[in-house]
Amino acid sequence: MLVSAVVKSVNQAKKLENLVSSFIVPLDDLSVNYEKTLSLSDAKEVNNIKKSFIVLNKNIHNNELNKLEETLKEIEKMDFLGIIFYDISLINLKQKLNLKTPLVWAQEHLTTNYGTANYWYEHGSEYAYLSSELTKKELDEIASKTKAKTLVNVFGYLPMFTSRRHLVNNYMENFNLEDSHQKHLFKEDKNYIIQDKNYGTTVFSDYILNALDEDFSKFDYIVFNSSYISDSDFYEVLLNYKENKKEYKFPFNHGFLYQETIYRVKKDA
Repeated sequence: MLVSAVVKSVNQAKKLENLVSSFIVPLDDLSVNYEKTLSLSDAKEVNNIKKSFIVLNKNIHNNELNKLEETLKEIEKMDFLGIIFYDISLINLKQKLNLKTPLVWAQEHLTTNYGTANYWYEHGSEYAYLSSELTKKELDEIASKTKAKTLVNVFGYLPMFTSRRHLVNNYMENFNLEDSHQKHLFKEDKNYIIQDKNYGTTVFSDYILNALDEDFSKFDYIVFNSSYISDSDFYEVLLNYKENKKEYKFPFNHGFLYQETIYRVKKDA
């Protein structure tokens, strides 16, 4: 089991170099649901510090395909551990461009079973980045039955909802309110981080997933996400984990690990 960390800058990567096995680097214009994204040149520098996965998890539009192809050609020269993707066009482009860089299937709310993980494995995706909406029992089952190498989130805020529409910015503009990329929604005593950038709107969980007291030894990579967490706090969490300290600044919160999703059919009266 290896430790991978989502980073927000080259400087942060330098400070975390000895605490992780790899980095995850969201790329400018082609990744979503992260606080910060990096340029391709910065992503290359992070990869030189420590081997990294690069994130291209945006839903790709037709007018972005040429840019995507050119970016993939550049990434191929940089020896990344893998490309974390959402849009299935990456499967076709890997074949078309004869790419050797491994792919990481990461469709968030859809990465939920070993059957589909094995399907995409057979079509060129060597990794599966599993959904954080699964229970621990379901995660363990997938890890034991999939052919793909697995990544799973263990620490950080989780994206709950994404829309291509600028749901918040449109409201701010309509009422002539001061704008900022990061907002907050307070509902039922919960504080949700809302991000509205050029690709649309994302709502994050009101809590930080902290499952560091759980056993994830069945998985190839556990992921720590630094988005909306200060660099100093994030460093402390990784340091404590590496030193096997059981006390963390953030309380344990298992998210959906022990919350089964149950649908009940309501009968007509």
